[in-house]
Amino acid sequence: MVTQAKDVRRVAGVALQDIGIDPLMKSMELLTLQGRLFGASKADATKRSTELLDLVQLSDAVNRRVGTYSGGMRRRLDLAMALVHQPKVLFLDEPTTGLDPVSRRDVWREVRRLNQEMGITIFLTTQYLEEADELANTVAIIVGGKLAVEGSPAKLKASLGEESINLVFDNPEIAEKGRLALGSISDNVKMDRDTLRLYLSKAAESIPAVINHLQQAGLSPISLTLTQPTLDDVFLQVTGQRLEASEMAKPISTRSSKRSEAK
Repeated sequence: MVTQAKDVRRVAGVALQDIGIDPLMKSMELLTLQGRLFGASKADATKRSTELLDLVQLSDAVNRRVGTYSGGMRRRLDLAMALVHQPKVLFLDEPTTGLDPVSRRDVWREVRRLNQEMGITIFLTTQYLEEADELANTVAIIVGGKLAVEGSPAKLKASLGEESINLVFDNPEIAEKGRLALGSISDNVKMDRDTLRLYLSKAAESIPAVINHLQQAGLSPISLTLTQPTLDDVFLQVTGQRLEASEMAKPISTRSSKRSEAK
């Protein structure tokens, strides 16, 4: 980055969290301008823009001003602009923040296609654990600016090695009483606000014992569920707190690549 900044810009594409797109311009105008800024001729920039609009499925909206696009459409256009110069590595900073579920799925599909069909290595920072689980080959959890754990989603979830019994109580105070009452059943109990998670090797078989202990303590959970480990569990195990999808949340860095050497 210091000694070869121009070369780095040639091989890397970047799509930031905040989309800086002129709402008065049209998608073809923006993409062609981006191509010309990277040194392409007008003909080559126009050809590349047409290819990208087809790639991100915006060809039918080419005559509309960007200000009329939905959030998902603007995000896909932002991805296209990051791909104008055919980068080998793409950096995405929270690409789905603020999008509705349908638009988020659209962006997921585009990210997956860029990686799997075009072979682009993607570094994605996200606050959505479901997104990291859905897209990434490798997940890195960063705590306090330092790498805490890294591995494939399957490997990280398997590291917990156990199912969990999830108990939801009326409030954190009652949940704390439940944690004390269930300490003899599992030595791996995590508390997250009003929810307790007990990690057990034979969780289903332990449900009657859990209910019995709670009844003896005079406690009644609102709900009880049995689940396989998730990245949410991994994050809770590593940091001791639930990840919130907000500005205060710690980021999850994910990397997707078809080539093992790009890890």
